[in-house]
Amino acid sequence: MFDLKNNWHELPSRDVLMRQRTVRTMGTPPPPEVQDRWDIPEKLVVTAAVSGRIVTGRGTNHPQSFPLDLDSFEKAAVEVIEAGACGVHVDFGGIAGITEGEYTMKGAYNKVVDGINAATTTDWVCDANVLRGENFHENMYPVTAGLAETCPMAPNFPVEWMQSLSQAVVDHGRRLFIVIHSTAEVDLAERYLVSIGILPQPICWIVLIGYPYDDATDRLGTYLKHPKAMMTELIQIVDRIYEVDQNSFIQVCAAGRAGHYLATTAMMMGLHVRVGTEDTAYRFPHRDDLLDGNLEMVERARITAESLGRQLATAAEYREMIRLPPKP
Repeated sequence: MFDLKNNWHELPSRDVLMRQRTVRTMGTPPPPEVQDRWDIPEKLVVTAAVSGRIVTGRGTNHPQSFPLDLDSFEKAAVEVIEAGACGVHVDFGGIAGITEGEYTMKGAYNKVVDGINAATTTDWVCDANVLRGENFHENMYPVTAGLAETCPMAPNFPVEWMQSLSQAVVDHGRRLFIVIHSTAEVDLAERYLVSIGILPQPICWIVLIGYPYDDATDRLGTYLKHPKAMMTELIQIVDRIYEVDQNSFIQVCAAGRAGHYLATTAMMMGLHVRVGTEDTAYRFPHRDDLLDGNLEMVERARITAESLGRQLATAAEYREMIRLPPKP
C-alpha cells in the first residue's frame, strides 16, 4: 500500500503502474480477428408441424387458425411453405374431425399431400407420421405411397417394430428422425437403433421438450420451469446426442409455452428448428397471448434467424444436409 502521508503528486497513477506491467488496456485491445469464428451453419432448416392438435384438449379457447380439419391443414401448410418453411409434418393424430371423418387415414394423407402440391409450386419436404394404422403396411403407407421423405419416431416403442420400420424406411431411401423427449430416450435410441447400424449418416434427431402433459399422458415431457431450466435441459440432451454421433443433424421443436425461446436457443446453438401449432399455442412463455397460427411462427423464426446471421434453407438444401436424394 502507498504511504498516504507522502505527497500524492509523487505517487504513481494507475496508468503508470499498468505501463510498468506492460499490460494492454481495454482502450487498445488486440485486433478482433484473434477471436475465432463460431461453428454455426449459415443455413437454418425450418419445418412446420401445422396441426392444431394442441388445442383439442381441455380448457383452451383457440383461434380459428389452428388447423382441425383437412382443408385448414392444407391451407396452413401452403402458407408456411410459401413463407419459407422447407418441410411440413403431416400428421392427423389426436384430431377427431379428421381421424373420425369421411376419409380413411390413407385417404387423408393423399388428399392433403396432393392438395398442397396442387396449391403451390414451391418445393417442400413431406415429413409424415408412421405410427398410425392397424398393421405394418398401414404404418408404412406414407413411405410406400411415395408421399413422405422423412419420418419421425420416438425410440420407446416395441423394439422389433422399431427396428423393422427403421430398416423399411431406409430401404425406401427415406430418412428416419429419432424423436427425443429426455436423455433416457437418447440411450434407448443408441441401444436399439444406432448401435445395430440401421441408420445411415447423418443420424437425424428431433428434440421435443417442454410439451404440456398431465397424469393421463403416456409420455412425460421435460419440465421447463424457467429459462435456465430450458437451456440446461436442451444442452444436456444435445450433448448426449453428440456423444452418440458427433455428425448428427439435430432439429428442435418450438414446443410448449417457451416455444419461440426454445427455437431461438436452438438457432444460437447452430441447430435447426421445427415450429407449428401442433406443439404450442402460446406466443410468449410469460404471457397468455395465443398465436395467430402457423404462418406467424414461421415468419418469427425467419426474422430471428436473420437477426442471428442465419438464412432459411430451401428444400433442396435440406435434402443435401441429410443426404436425401434430390426430388425428381
